[in-house]
Amino acid sequence: MCKVVSKEFKAVVMRNRGHFRDYAELVPKAAQHFLKRAHDIPNSTGVEVSIYEPKRDQTHREGTFFVGCLVNGDAESLPEGMEYIRAGNSYATIRGKVTEMGQLYSELDKWIGEQGYQYGSPEHYILEVYCPVENDTEDVEVYIPIKSS
Repeated sequence: MCKVVSKEFKAVVMRNRGHFRDYAELVPKAAQHFLKRAHDIPNSTGVEVSIYEPKRDQTHREGTFFVGCLVNGDAESLPEGMEYIRAGNSYATIRGKVTEMGQLYSELDKWIGEQGYQYGSPEHYILEVYCPVENDTEDVEVYIPIKSS
């Protein structure tokens, strides 16, 4: 089910770059690398997050993405190679199985158009928040920035 929320995220992350077409391979590898060091993060909630620069147009082939975890409060002393991000906006959001990621994005994009919302500006990041559930399956909440009405 799609809905609109106004939310702020606080995360400690590691910055990465790559071609958008390679994200399906790059992001999980970067997340695995990050998780090896996640125990060093102060105020960690243990909830994983991926944060993406939106693709501006067809000529925008390479982007920045971050992998990390949500934190409570501000992060003052960070492990080497990590940074603190605060992202807040109005978002269109949907939750579903990680294995259905493409379908979730398609459904959310369609819903945004049907509801008459406009996508947020390029400096607002797209977020994926990973939610462990039973039987070792994982849900994901996808947050796409939209312009406030």
